Amino acid sequence: MKKYILFSLILLFPLTVLASETASEEFEIKHADSLETDEAQINIQGNISIKYKDAIIEAPDGKIKTDSEGKPDKALFYNRAKIKLKDRNIEADKITVSIHDQTIYAEGNTTSELKDKNNNSITIASDYQELHWNGENASAKGNIKTVYQDTKVTSDEAKIIYKNKKPYQAIFTGNTKPAYLEQQNHETYAKEFIFDINTDDIYAKREVKSIIWPYKAKPKNEQNPISLNADELFIDHSSGEVTAKSETNRVKITYEDTKGDSNEALLLRDDQNEKPEKIIFKGNAKVSQADKELSSEEVVFNFNDKKLTSNTITNVRPKTLIFKKG
Repeated sequence: MKKYILFSLILLFPLTVLASETASEEFEIKHADSLETDEAQINIQGNISIKYKDAIIEAPDGKIKTDSEGKPDKALFYNRAKIKLKDRNIEADKITVSIHDQTIYAEGNTTSELKDKNNNSITIASDYQELHWNGENASAKGNIKTVYQDTKVTSDEAKIIYKNKKPYQAIFTGNTKPAYLEQQNHETYAKEFIFDINTDDIYAKREVKSIIWPYKAKPKNEQNPISLNADELFIDHSSGEVTAKSETNRVKITYEDTKGDSNEALLLRDDQNEKPEKIIFKGNAKVSQADKELSSEEVVFNFNDKKLTSNTITNVRPKTLIFKKG
């Protein structure tokens, strides 16, 4: 076995490990305190700094394993390793770089930062993460906490889908418990979220439970929230329109003394001031208030006057029950 000692700040011993005979890709060890090498692997310790492709790898301990032909196969880094790329950073207790399939595997208290097309940060903390070197899909598992601008998500699993080497969609799933997504005016639980990174639109499905604060400009503590249960939920970020659907169960909505259930429901907002306009209950709708109940193909609740109206387009006559006040 050969052994080299590299003295920090006094002598830098650059070692280049070629990935193949013809490729220009290489591991260039810019700095380390000590290095041991044999035919099977290279052990590196102390203030490691390695340049590989367009990345800088830093770690206290590491090793580079070689294959039967003596070419680098895997690089492993320990004790809070870091990889800094042009559009991605990742830090973890252990990082493995698979040279063959160009994939980064991070384990233990992992934190990654990705950039969208506008250079906004997507920060993901989890137990385990997998990133591909050339800007392909990334995934994470275990105790995930994701932050993207005003959106916060906790989930069991996450997958970032890339398009043209930029993330454009994030999929969050809850296995042991529902995933949770929070924005300025709503909090939602669901088994799965699909978040569009370009538009900020949200699609939630399976066991959806949401609390929505209807007035975007008002503080939460100055308004009453809408409680919503559904099988599916879509939130259009640009318009603020919310669409809820259910096939197996019914959409159930509660707002102040108004309670409604239907096959589908829409929350519409005014385009100019973003104030809520109405909730439209569609499909065998039944909506009640303290003094009445209205059943119809479609029932409309207006936020301005709190009135219920029927909007049926069939020959089925709406049914209204008026409760006597005691």
